[in-house]
Amino acid sequence: MRTDRDEAWHVERARMWRTLVALRLRRMLFGVESGVDSILTRFNKETSTEQNALAIRTLSALRVPTRYTYITFDPLMTLDELKATHAFQGRTDLLLRPQPELDARDIVRGVRDEDWVAEHTTSRPLHTGISYMLVSMECLIGAAYTRQATAAGLTGQPEPLVGRVACPYRDWRIGVASSWAQRWVDRHFALDYTLKSLEKVLDGAARHAVRQARVVLKDAAHQVLGDMIAAIEAYDLERPGQKEALSAWIEAALAERAGMLRGQMATTVTEVGRHLPGDHAATLAREHGRWASARGRELINAGESCA
Repeated sequence: MRTDRDEAWHVERARMWRTLVALRLRRMLFGVESGVDSILTRFNKETSTEQNALAIRTLSALRVPTRYTYITFDPLMTLDELKATHAFQGRTDLLLRPQPELDARDIVRGVRDEDWVAEHTTSRPLHTGISYMLVSMECLIGAAYTRQATAAGLTGQPEPLVGRVACPYRDWRIGVASSWAQRWVDRHFALDYTLKSLEKVLDGAARHAVRQARVVLKDAAHQVLGDMIAAIEAYDLERPGQKEALSAWIEAALAERAGMLRGQMATTVTEVGRHLPGDHAATLAREHGRWASARGRELINAGESCA
């Protein structure tokens, strides 16, 4: 969403997206990456929180089938930035109901009007549209972000086999959270990816049912992020010797969330299975069985990310 262009420019772009939808555009990926201005500057995104918010509102009102990518953790972030990230992912004033009957000009104006937005919101939090939750920034060899981390004195030895540089977090508490967030992602990745794969090949009620199953996982991940922030706030940044205690707290919180999620997903998968053809239902049932029987929270890859 360009703030340096006039209304006519935005209307023309809105009409372009509406044309693409009419031509059966199936999905579009929007790299939001953050809803916090200081992080967007650090990522060199050349966008602002306001621009991202307006863009998300516009795309959803135009019924563009959008999925959003978002980097939750990065080694240079502060606790205030992490809390603002959690808040932005939970915003319910961004995903709007499709407005096919409205002229593109009315939508361009409407997304800037908070009263209009309140009238047309889906009330769904943004995280329900984020492709993968709890993602951490990796310090890739030669990347601009890595140079910032190096300037901050954080980077260590390069890991050429995976193209990255070892990098602890400036706030050790966020580093602990990032490490456990990656374990959460890896623990649920196979089931989530199975659902995502099914979503790509289905249409209608079946596709909607699968999508809602993925939302269950996204809701749990957002709750996990809130749990981790609460745990972090109980520990002093200047006392890194408490790392093991914080890690144990977060591990227990994740175990509790996983227990609740296990029961919720059992009900969800049963319901979704009723909407699926036999072979797809069997695939989902098989992968859900593996997911439900697993108890560990180990990383898929031997090497951790920037945490």
